[in-house]
Amino acid sequence: MTEVGRVVSVNNGAAVVSMRASGACEKCGLCMASSDGKEVLLLALNEAGAGPGDDVEIEISPGRVLVAAFALYMLPVLLTILGFVVGSYMSRGDESSPLPIIMAVVFLIVSFVAAWLFDLRIRKNTRPEATVKKILDGDGKSPKIEVVRFEA
Repeated sequence: MTEVGRVVSVNNGAAVVSMRASGACEKCGLCMASSDGKEVLLLALNEAGAGPGDDVEIEISPGRVLVAAFALYMLPVLLTILGFVVGSYMSRGDESSPLPIIMAVVFLIVSFVAAWLFDLRIRKNTRPEATVKKILDGDGKSPKIEVVRFEA
């Protein structure tokens, strides 16, 4: 996945890049979103040697996006099915038993907790999962993004 943004800061071969949030990256968890959700900050490996204020093209690892999508969408479905199967096994196939439905709901709740914990783990990871591939020459292809400074 390729995105366009502006370098906010550079440190030890990594760049913090500000970019507009797109629909594709909305639920990934790779970026740190602003309070209004319109812009995100992303830590990227600075292969192009960009400096603060440079408009850049960023390549985000497609594997990371697929793992995040799997965790958010497929994990709950698979665990709900597994919960139903476990409940059916525990009730020995009794069709009047509510146990399969109860276990399906319990496994669904567990899957949401697991997805939430996975999201927390991703957000704490400071390893760059994206790469600054090239510096754009200011030909108007990049959106105008205001450089924001965060102070502790």
